[in-house]
Formats: sequence, structure tokens, C-alpha cells
Amino acid sequence: MKRIGLFVFQDCSMATTGAIGDAFRLANEFANANGDEPPYRFSVLSDAGGLVNSSSGISIWTQRLQRYSLADFHAFFVACRDVTEAAEANDRFLSWISLQGSIASFGIQHGANLAVVCRDPLQSTVPIFLFDDSNGSARTNSSATPTELAVAQIERDLNSDIARRIARILQTGYVEQNKPELDDASITTTTDKIRESARWIRENYSKAISVAQAAESAAMSKRNFQRRFKCEFGMTPLEYLLRTRFEVVSSMLKNTDLPVDKIARRCGMGDGNRLGRLFKERYGMSPTQFRAQQRIESEDRWPTPEESLSAATETLRETP
Repeated sequence: MKRIGLFVFQDCSMATTGAIGDAFRLANEFANANGDEPPYRFSVLSDAGGLVNSSSGISIWTQRLQRYSLADFHAFFVACRDVTEAAEANDRFLSWISLQGSIASFGIQHGANLAVVCRDPLQSTVPIFLFDDSNGSARTNSSATPTELAVAQIERDLNSDIARRIARILQTGYVEQNKPELDDASITTTTDKIRESARWIRENYSKAISVAQAAESAAMSKRNFQRRFKCEFGMTPLEYLLRTRFEVVSSMLKNTDLPVDKIARRCGMGDGNRLGRLFKERYGMSPTQFRAQQRIESEDRWPTPEESLSAATETLRETP
């Protein structure tokens, strides 16, 4: 299950909190109806945990933020009164983020967002969506509403059909107003182009590709492409490329005995020296240290039931 976090402050909007929670609840209900496992686990958090009073006077039970690391979450939403001052609103919240890893990107368009690169190389970059909930789920300054941010995340994780169904339930007429009587199969939206470019990046990560080439694959200007890509994925195209490369590097270090230099060339990271420098800057350890750590952890793990049964069988065979 993908854990979704929603961090709230005192006097948060009950309408916003409920709408985001409803979006992921509906995604789970649709999955259950199709006989699938629920894809999400939704957690509401606050700095101290316990009861938080909403602006409507209704108390919300929350979990304490410090119990978790950012790597525990698939995506993280932050409800606050002013997105431009969210970082200063709670020093401990900012300190918590800074302990997780490096901030990869920041943007205001379509809801402010951060992308934090976790220090664990096996964890993907976690997007953090900050939004102003002072007007509930109302649209302000042409930005996406909190509900739309949640629906967009569900669309990225699952599919467009489920996202549209949820949007219809939570925002009456939302889909119809944006796509009046059009055949979805005939529509090539900017979002489709951005996602196709992300697929192109994943397929060509091993080559010496550039942001300009990725923008060209989406038939967009470089400036517009970078802006729209960050809105869609919570990170820049370059960070997305680096994340993809580091995920492959980490997997190769863990699962193969290939030399670091050869892994670097296969993943488009130049030579072993460059990969070693970038890896240590990002994760605080060298590739060889990471490989050794993974081997130790693998040796210390508990045997699977199948391994235990096999070992027991061999013992019985060897017993006179």
C-alpha cells in the first residue's frame, strides 16, 4: 500500500482535509469493487499529534509527525494558511524535512511543491505538496485546488478512468467542464505530452540526453516544458532523470557484481569517479559502501518460509 500523508496545522480547513481524505478513500473503494487490494493508506499528522482543532471547531485526531520519516510516504500533502510562508510557520516541521534529505525542487504553480530526495538510495524521491487551505477547496490565483492535487496524484498512480470517476463525485461537473463531449482517445493534452516525455526519459536514461531533447520529445519549448514537468511530477526533468539513473545504479549495486565503473557507463553517469562523487553527495556514502551495506543486510535477514522448509528437509535427510 502507498502511504499518503496529510500534515495539518491548528485551524486547518475541515473541508480541505475531508476532501483529500475522500479522494484516496474513493480510490480504495473502487479498487475493492474490482477485487483488487486497496492501493492507499491515508494518515493525518500534526507536529505534536493528538487532537487538532479545525477552523470549523471540529477536532481531528492526528498522528505525531516525528514517528515517521519521509521515506515512509509515497506522497505528502501540507495544509497551511499561506503556502509562501509555510516553511517559517513551523520550525520543527522544516527541521523534520531537512533531516530527510536534499530538497530537489520548489515551485508555486499549481500549488507549491517540494521534491525531497531521501537519503536512502532505495527510496524514490518523495513529492511534498503545500497548498493554501484558507478557502477550503476553492480555486485561487488559477492554481489547482487541494482536491485536484489529490486526484492528479491518483491518476499518476492508478489510471485516468478512476481519477475521472473520483473527480465527478468530489467536484460536480469538473470533468465535463474541462472536456465537454470529447472522445478521450482523440485528446492529446499537455499532461499526456509530459507523461510521454517522462516515459522517454526512463527509456533513454543510459544515453547522454538533455532537458532540451526531452522538451523536444514533448513538442514544447524548454522553458514551458520545465515548468509543466515540475507541476506534474513535483521535480524538474533533470532531477527526474537523475532519480531514474540512481534507482538503476542502486539496483545494480545491490543485485550484481559489476564494477562501479561499468555500472556508471551503463547508467549514463560517466565513469566510476563521477558516479562515486555524485552518489556520495546524494546519499552520504560511496557506491562500494552502499553495496557492502546491502550485502550485510541481506546476510542478516530472516530466511523465507520456503528456505526454512528446505533447510528442515535437508536436516531430516542427513539425520541417521
